[in-house]
Parts: sequence; structure tokens; C-alpha cells
Amino acid sequence: MSIHEIAKRAGVSIATVSNALNNKKKVSHKTRERIMRLAEELNYVPNSLAQGLLAKKTNIVGLIVPDLSVPYTLSIIRHLEFYARENSLFILLGHTDGQFDTLWSIVDNFINKNVDAIILATGLEGAQEESMAKVIARIQKFNVPMVIMSPLRSLHQHRTNYVIPDLEEGSLQITRYLMEQNLRSVVYFGGNPSEYLTEVRHLGFTKALEGSRHPVSPDMFYYCGYTFQNGYQAIVRYLDEGQELPQAIVAINDMVAFGILRGLRERGIRVPEDVSLVGYDDIELQVLDFLPLTTVQIPVDEMCKLCIDGIMKCREGNNLTFQYSLKPNIVIRDSVKTRS
Repeated sequence: MSIHEIAKRAGVSIATVSNALNNKKKVSHKTRERIMRLAEELNYVPNSLAQGLLAKKTNIVGLIVPDLSVPYTLSIIRHLEFYARENSLFILLGHTDGQFDTLWSIVDNFINKNVDAIILATGLEGAQEESMAKVIARIQKFNVPMVIMSPLRSLHQHRTNYVIPDLEEGSLQITRYLMEQNLRSVVYFGGNPSEYLTEVRHLGFTKALEGSRHPVSPDMFYYCGYTFQNGYQAIVRYLDEGQELPQAIVAINDMVAFGILRGLRERGIRVPEDVSLVGYDDIELQVLDFLPLTTVQIPVDEMCKLCIDGIMKCREGNNLTFQYSLKPNIVIRDSVKTRS
């Protein structure tokens, strides 16, 4: 099926179809969606994609991430590059900004360049989440080895490789630790209620509370996003609303925790003397703040090594499926008031 046929059926010019398939900004979102849908229905394959599939190995691995401003993402990139270099592989990077059109375009671009494998260290949230199935099917259609490194709601519906952290277990461990310190009044800050990454961390938090026979209520969850600024603005708003300060705050990640810390300090509220505070991810930005934060450490190094090792086996022609869900660890520092 040619680009001319797509243009004819869509009622647009060939140039418009080309711009849509290459994710150019000249095309409206509605028109791009119609063209992409037609291309998929007609099984359109760009000539360059078909030609690339006939080539030999390139020693290039395509890595797709959501956002280059997130410290956890940067850690994933750095560790993957290290293990890739050890195996004479090179990382080709693409970031989506959380947009399906961009993700689809990057995937096609990687296939076009005949990458030896694609690592999906990103997901799509909210209304776009179901579109991940299309992305996975697209990669599998061209028999490109793939590894998923971001937990997805539909992950177990796909027969694919994955190396992911057990986010639920991490939340369960850190919340259980707070319960063991007799900190019974707890509020969870961060995330968005419609997103799976929030949902799965909340599940661990809830299980720990229920396991300690602690009542769970909606007012224990204060949704505010994932950034430093989100955390800062949320705690300021929380305090301005006159809400009672809990004994402990669980932040969805370290960046939110540090934002909360800043807001607390501005109000003269001490951590851990007045309120305990924990984070998640154990990002290296810890060294920039003089409060050692108790947090959950994701085994990024081990995840990335397993990912590259698996890709190397796939490149050697081994018909295998590897699936790992790695348990995080608690890193206990000085931000929690321990039981005396």
C-alpha cells in the first residue's frame, strides 16, 4: 500500500500524509489521527522501513523515555549506556513528552534505522494508555526485540520481555516502616488519580495500612503531580487550608518530597521532629540537600544490566522471553522520627 492511496482515501495531499507520518507540526491533530488510522488499517510500511529490515545488525539499541528532566530517567539512561558500551552497543535516544504521536513516530524511526532492539522505558497515561498496545504490536510486527522497563497496567496481556521495578512492594515496605515507628497519622502526597504509576504505588501504601489495621480514607491521598514544584505548592496549599499536620508524609517520589521539605521549612516545621517525611527512587539529588531522606531505592543498575544482557541473547538468535520484576529496598536515613 502506497502513500498515494492513503492520501486518496483521506482526501488530503501526499505532502500532508508525509507530514503526518513524520509527526510534523504542520498537520492538525484530527487530520494526523485520521491518517495514522488509515495507515494502520492499510498496513502501510514506508519503503525505508522495509529496506532497513533487510540489513544486518547495526549494534544500535533504541531507547524511548518520557521526559529528560526527571532524575530517575537520567539514571536509567546512564546505566543502560554503560552496559551497552560494555557489549559494543550504542544507545539511540528518543523522548516522547508523554505524547502518543511522538512515541509512534520514534518507534517507526527506530525501525527505519534497523535498530537491533527497542527499550520502552516509558508509558502513556490517562486516555492514551490503551494506545500502548498498538505501539507494542507495531514493534512486534517487525520482529524487533523489545524490552519494557516501565510498569504498564496491561503489561501481562502482552507476551514480551520486561524488566521493571515492583513499585507496589516499595510503597508497602516504606509505609510498613512508618507503622513500625508508631507513626499512625499518615498522608500520601503526589501523583494523579487516573495514572497507573500512581495507582500501583497507592496500592502498596494501602496494603501496609490495612495490614497494620489502620483505617484508609480518601482524605489520606493528596494528589499533586510528580515534580519539586508540585510538592512545594501542595504542602503550602495543604497548610493554608488549615489541615492538621500528620505524623508522617509519604511522597510519591524524592522530587515531591524535597518540594514538601522546602514548604515545611518556610513554615518553621521541622523534619523529623515535627513530621516525618519519606520519598521514593533514591535519586542522586539527595546530595544537594542537607536532610538525608529516608526513601525507596529502585535497583536501577541491576535492571539495566538484565535488560542489556537479555538483548544480547536475543541478538544471538535465542528465542526467549525474559521477565523480571525486581524488589526495591528501603534506605533508612534521618527524615523519620524513630520509635524511642
